[in-house]
Amino acid sequence: MRKSLCVVLILLVCFVTTLTYAENNEENNTNNLQSQRDELKNQLDDANGELEEVQSNLSENLQQIEKLDEKINSVETQLEEQESKITNIKNTINEVETELNIVTEKYNKQRELFKKRMVAIYEAGETQYLDILLKSRSLSDFISSYYIITELAEIDTNLLNELEGKRNKIELGRKKLENEKKELAIIAENQTRLARTLQNTKMLRENFMQKLSEEERILQEKIDEINKQYEEVNRQILLLAQNQLSSEYIGGILAWPVPGYTRITSKYSMRVHPITGQYKLHTGIDIGAPEGANFIAANDGIVIKAGENVAYGNMVIVDHGGGITTLYAHGSQILVEVGQVVRRGEAVLKVGSTGYSTGPHAHFEVRINGVTTDPFPYITNGLVPGEENKEE
Repeated sequence: MRKSLCVVLILLVCFVTTLTYAENNEENNTNNLQSQRDELKNQLDDANGELEEVQSNLSENLQQIEKLDEKINSVETQLEEQESKITNIKNTINEVETELNIVTEKYNKQRELFKKRMVAIYEAGETQYLDILLKSRSLSDFISSYYIITELAEIDTNLLNELEGKRNKIELGRKKLENEKKELAIIAENQTRLARTLQNTKMLRENFMQKLSEEERILQEKIDEINKQYEEVNRQILLLAQNQLSSEYIGGILAWPVPGYTRITSKYSMRVHPITGQYKLHTGIDIGAPEGANFIAANDGIVIKAGENVAYGNMVIVDHGGGITTLYAHGSQILVEVGQVVRRGEAVLKVGSTGYSTGPHAHFEVRINGVTTDPFPYITNGLVPGEENKEE
């Protein structure tokens, strides 16, 4: 018995030691990667400083490259938005087709029932109702027979009206289906055009790169390489951080993202974009707030994006598990890094007016499996993201 107890204790000590070693090893890996990231950021700052010294006023070619980089980022953002639209439209088409099949099946069944009813009336002859009334043995029998005949006539009328209603519904469903499919075809065509534009823009960028002065070219290549390494380190940090995140939603309702400021300046809805002039979906809500105000994490999570974007400006995306992410945009200053664990209420961004913005405000989005949804209910009515449509 004592010998068995010793063996168990030895195994337990080995397990705890292994677990501690694994945790320490993962922590060391994260610390090493963060050190690498800091070093690469310093190198990037130095290289950009050198480039400015080589030519304080950037050459025409380098300016063209910067413009093309902006265009590439813009097109890539549009392609992401188109992909979300395609997913939404495909879901709508599936729903309409399912509803159309159900209504059509009911219509066909009722139409067959109506046909049988009409055949039976025809075979009975035109004098059937009159015969029934004339054969009544008493006044009460007459009234009863008359009531039954009236009820049958009313049932026939209701059946006809119901059939007509379902037929109209089927026609409307078919028209809606045709419209959705046409829209899908237009978006798919637009996506092909954008992809071609992206490819051509990248080729143009490559051509301008070849025209740079030798010194500028070497420095630009160095910056591109450091950026590449920086993104790879960020990716590794993110992978380590995501191991800590559950596949289930972190839980709880979302916090109001800009404490002390509650004026909604633009809702989640279709609108004419104030910068581009396009009529398109505004994918989040805008909250009026002064520059420098804290833009906080709506819930616990892990930062999966933190950087600049042509349209969003300085932006941060936080993953809360279970396919739920929140996006914070147009900031004047980013306060977090990719892979960082943030807590509910922690400032991730300072309110600003970067990107496509007409003035300081906080743009906030909620995304479920990558698809935007109206964020307002989740920060006001206590809905749990992704669960509002679940059956009871």
